[in-house]
Amino acid sequence: MRRVLLLCLALLAGCAQFEQLVQRTKAQSTLVDGLRQYDAGDYAASTRTLGAALELGLSDDDRAVAHKHLAFIQCSWGQERECRDQFRKALAANPALELDPAEAGHPVWGPIFRSMSGSSALSAGLKLYEQGDYAESVKNLQGALELGVPVKQRANAHKHLAFIQCSWGQERQCRDEFRKALAADPQLELAPAEAGHPVWGPIFRSLKTRR
Repeated sequence: MRRVLLLCLALLAGCAQFEQLVQRTKAQSTLVDGLRQYDAGDYAASTRTLGAALELGLSDDDRAVAHKHLAFIQCSWGQERECRDQFRKALAANPALELDPAEAGHPVWGPIFRSMSGSSALSAGLKLYEQGDYAESVKNLQGALELGVPVKQRANAHKHLAFIQCSWGQERQCRDEFRKALAADPQLELAPAEAGHPVWGPIFRSLKTRR
């Protein structure tokens, strides 16, 4: 009986692995179709196909390729915000991603891609925060963290993410971001205006005291 059970488990494991292989193969095939549509200039179809490939599940390198081409399409449509968002996702999947010479020389998306370092994303996120565009600020700040920034900048990103979460009434997430900020920089202090805020000021002080 035990042998039968083990055999069944082995067969199930084999079926699961086979299904995963089929899924990966289908995803890669769909990616290739999307890239062909892109090369043919059918950007609307390419967008749908590349999105389908991402949903099916791709490797990190393939995800970077898909998001990179989605960025090109968004840029070509004049959708800079969406273009940047796709480049962020591409770099999150493959931080070492580089454009080839022809891509890098493009007058629209070339400069945008070059600006997509962690520090640039952080600066954009802080500027959007000051402008009150919190949703886009979150995307840029999180993108900066994914791309990688120095310790002090990482603490600053988490601090502003905490401010946003507090302003949205998400106290648990606010506390979590403050903890990450203090983990990156235990000496972190809020500026007087920040410390005096009636919502996040007491939360930060309580976490700082515990440390």
